[in-house]
Amino acid sequence: MKAASQRILGIALCFAASACTAEFTPEADHGDQVFAESIAKGISDTSASAFAGTEQLDFTFRDGITLSSADGTAITGNVFEPTEGAPDTLPAVVFVNSWALNEYEYLVPAAELASRGYVVMSYNTRGFGTSGGLINVAGPGDMEDLSAVLDWMDENTDADMDRVGIAGISYGAGISLLGLAQEGRIRTAVAMSGWGDLYDSLYKDDTPRLAWGLILIASGYFTGRMDPIIAQQFQRLLSHEDIDEVQSWAAVRSPASYVDALNASGKPVYISSNLSDTLFNPNQMLDFYERLTGPKRLDFNLGTHATAEAPGLFGLSNYVWNNAYDWLDYWLRDIDNGITARPPVTIEKKYSHERVELDDWPAQGIAATQMYLTPRLLSDGSLSSNPNGMSISNRIWSGVGTLASTGIPLLSDILDSHLDVPVTASLPLIDRLRGFTFWSGSFSGGLEIIGRPQVNLRLVSGADTAHVVVYLYDVDAFGTGTLITHGTASLHDIAAGQVQTLEVDLNAVAYDLPRYHRLGIVIDTVDPLYASRTPGGTATDLPFSVSGQMGLELPVR
Repeated sequence: MKAASQRILGIALCFAASACTAEFTPEADHGDQVFAESIAKGISDTSASAFAGTEQLDFTFRDGITLSSADGTAITGNVFEPTEGAPDTLPAVVFVNSWALNEYEYLVPAAELASRGYVVMSYNTRGFGTSGGLINVAGPGDMEDLSAVLDWMDENTDADMDRVGIAGISYGAGISLLGLAQEGRIRTAVAMSGWGDLYDSLYKDDTPRLAWGLILIASGYFTGRMDPIIAQQFQRLLSHEDIDEVQSWAAVRSPASYVDALNASGKPVYISSNLSDTLFNPNQMLDFYERLTGPKRLDFNLGTHATAEAPGLFGLSNYVWNNAYDWLDYWLRDIDNGITARPPVTIEKKYSHERVELDDWPAQGIAATQMYLTPRLLSDGSLSSNPNGMSISNRIWSGVGTLASTGIPLLSDILDSHLDVPVTASLPLIDRLRGFTFWSGSFSGGLEIIGRPQVNLRLVSGADTAHVVVYLYDVDAFGTGTLITHGTASLHDIAAGQVQTLEVDLNAVAYDLPRYHRLGIVIDTVDPLYASRTPGGTATDLPFSVSGQMGLELPVR
């Protein structure tokens, strides 16, 4: 029942969003299969306007495909095939479903690619949809399944197995990158809202992603068949136990572990990542991108996890999907559409939605401006271009948050990124017992911030753990701060009462600070996105000194 409901829901969403009209065949033996085929054809007809200027070839749609993986697990899927083309001559694309979704997620893009002359197969990863087995989280079982899918395409379609690409969003993006590295028949990958390092994504700077972890586990149990090890690994992160075991488990599932193989093969990679994605944060994708030496492209978009790419699933013209189609056409169909001649890195500016185009990353012309934290006395601390000259300690108490926050998990990021409804806080009202506040002077010429800021701290915890959340604000004349970006970090198994150093990476961002506005930093110990092991009521001190400077490294152009 659950699998059938997923199929109907996936088809219905695409059906509604594309305003399809289709004729149904009530006498068919498999009504859901005929329904999916009707929807697929209707999608192709009604989405053509979104891709004006592209060819529109006829295609067929086969659903209800079942194949066996190496361990006997049943893998199910569907395939779109152009009606024109000689055997073994057609380029091919494999779509991999997102977490908690199924093979029908990509009906619109699959129909579009089929109309361009591709064989397109979408399949249910093990544990989801009608496929068998337990969810393997992009592990060895999923790699075997992908190879079995390619075997089936080779034997049952007119695909040219020397021109195969793979694409997916979220979970599908991670499997796409892993498949590109491990499966020799795949030539290129399009990875949207994916991960490079799974451990770094779930536990960056030793801090569990609480909100997203709960969302993933709950949705996995609701829509799929979860391997118990998944919840066990997340519990280990929450309790900071058996971390080496989690790292080993995650390393096998991390494309970053296979960068050498990718670079040796020279396979081209297209990456789309979203700046407010607090699940697979943009910084870890930057690290992954920097290590690649082959043909590559990286688009940073406004949005949280998968939201920048979602419109393309419904046939709406979309920056990411347009680039994805061009990328596949260039590398699999040898169409010189200019995709490789464009600047390979773009980053979308917050609120203005302007795209900054860069020739590489790290980019020339962007330099780190150093600003120093100075302590609070009778008023808040400051962000200064001059080093701190005082030796004094400031203290807050952990366990209770301040007005500084990332907002409502997921919802606030969507509103901020797509409707320009910012997350704000009044900095003068920040509780000084619970948070540190630092203000800069006003910038008469404004600032163009591009990249990932970093805050360097020295702290003393009253416990054997420490946890901080750092918020960077654009502050207007009334003291209202608009959240630019944020970061978090934790320390474990430290000596209570001893000075510790902590580097907090803030998520990459592109932002224009208006003229005469100030920068503000708030540091506290609680945010709904993250988990902390530090006991409530623990003292957290910032020991300021001349010899131990703390500050903000701000990338500006």
